[in-house]
Amino acid sequence: MSLPVRLVLALVVALAVGFGWMTLDNRRGAEWVVSPEEIAAAKADGKMGVENDRGSVTVLPIRSETADVLPFKWALAGVAAGAVVFAATRRRSA
Repeated sequence: MSLPVRLVLALVVALAVGFGWMTLDNRRGAEWVVSPEEIAAAKADGKMGVENDRGSVTVLPIRSETADVLPFKWALAGVAAGAVVFAATRRRSA
């Protein structure tokens, strides 16, 4: 494959992996320990907040300790996938 085709293919794969992982983390709520939606649902049920396993009640959203690292994780996964595709599509000598 020619170099421009390899670069474009690697870029497309890198973006797909990075955005895919971001979507997955956002859907499972990796940014929150206790999300605002969970608190709203608990209040709609007539509770004060979200009760955890130790018996305490959380009334304010709690952000995850690793939430600030998530964009770096997504970018690193995308770059790694792009590098793998770029290396895999090179011409092999006989």
